[in-house]
Amino acid sequence: MKKTLSTSLFSFIFSIIAISAGYSVEFSGDLLSKPHRIFEIGFDSSANFANNTLGLNDVLTKNIEIDLQKMASDMPKSGFDIGLNDYEKAFVNLNISSRFRFSFFTELESSVNLNVSKDLFDILGSGIELDETKSVDVTACADLFYTMGASFQTIIKGYGIRFTPTYFVPLMYVPKTSANTSLTMTSEGKIEAKASANVDVYTAVNMKDYKENDKSVSDEDIGAILSNGGFDFSFEIERNWLHGLNAGLYTRIPLVAGTLNYKMSTIAYASFYEDNLLEYVTDKEKEKPKPNHGYVKPSTYGTENEEEGFEYSEDSYKAYRPLKFGLNATYMPWGRWFKIQPSLGFAVRNPYTSDAIFYMEYALDCRLSAVKEIFNVNFGTAYQNQIFQHRFGVGLNFRAIEILAQVSMCGTSFLSTFHTRGYGVFAGARIGL
Repeated sequence: MKKTLSTSLFSFIFSIIAISAGYSVEFSGDLLSKPHRIFEIGFDSSANFANNTLGLNDVLTKNIEIDLQKMASDMPKSGFDIGLNDYEKAFVNLNISSRFRFSFFTELESSVNLNVSKDLFDILGSGIELDETKSVDVTACADLFYTMGASFQTIIKGYGIRFTPTYFVPLMYVPKTSANTSLTMTSEGKIEAKASANVDVYTAVNMKDYKENDKSVSDEDIGAILSNGGFDFSFEIERNWLHGLNAGLYTRIPLVAGTLNYKMSTIAYASFYEDNLLEYVTDKEKEKPKPNHGYVKPSTYGTENEEEGFEYSEDSYKAYRPLKFGLNATYMPWGRWFKIQPSLGFAVRNPYTSDAIFYMEYALDCRLSAVKEIFNVNFGTAYQNQIFQHRFGVGLNFRAIEILAQVSMCGTSFLSTFHTRGYGVFAGARIGL
């Protein structure tokens, strides 16, 4: 009975954060403002998808037409990028006063990034020279974290300060994965294309047990997953510098890595070969030769594990949440009804490892409030979590209940955000006294 209740409780909590699919404005500053409620519970929910090439107008048509030559000429040097992130948060806040504010939260956050080099689109748009070999690179990475933590916010001698220790559990991690593709066409009419990729997926549990034995999550599994978490620490500080101008800094420092103890691995490859194509083109009466096609196959092809597609092993991997550091400010030239909130910083994805990725982040938001901050409108631009955004949101704050909603135009490059290359949505709510 005890086991059933504890499993049900975990499932209930996990379901709450899973359906909230949220995004919280992390490191938003404004630490010197007064809280709206003494006690509140709530959630924030967001998902963003973006690319730098294809827009909705290109795919949501009756007859899809893609100009490969134009796509190749318009493709940036970085190639074709796809970005996806999702952030989910449920929380309880206790604001005794401006000097004693506590928050307890649980989160689920994920991200996926994919890049295909420009060489592929050059080949599709312009072809390939005879007796020439061209290569195409594909890279991808993904992660999924579950976190829980608490924060304490106070004001000391005019400085607004917030401490946030966080325990995070990596649930899935795909390190930077590269696929190598080559294409060769000879003067004799031979065409040969090859592709291969080493794919490793690290997981918190042994996925083979769940696949083969139809195993369900047990208390023992939950305990094992939660015991392999890591720890990071966030710190924010802000003070008033001029009339209407508050500014400070923020940082998140990963201290202990989370561990994934299981690995699913495969080598996916594909091949294509066709001979005597030139003879068929020059002699229309000649029977077209049958091509020798390969197929996408896992490394387990031809073995007893062929149907599984993956090989399973106990191989650990250390994963961290991104390291972050930056400066932010809140400028209120005419009072709290009009706020301008800029921020500038940098982040390092999975720091301290060979897969570390460095990128800058920025945001510039404007918020207008009316009727004692009951009606709120915000708009701004940002580059966060490797996605550019132009966003617009509205909010209603009746003190006992607050509702937030926001939509974004997204892209993996700044200019692509103006051409419907991606979208983001955000929703949030708070209820309290």
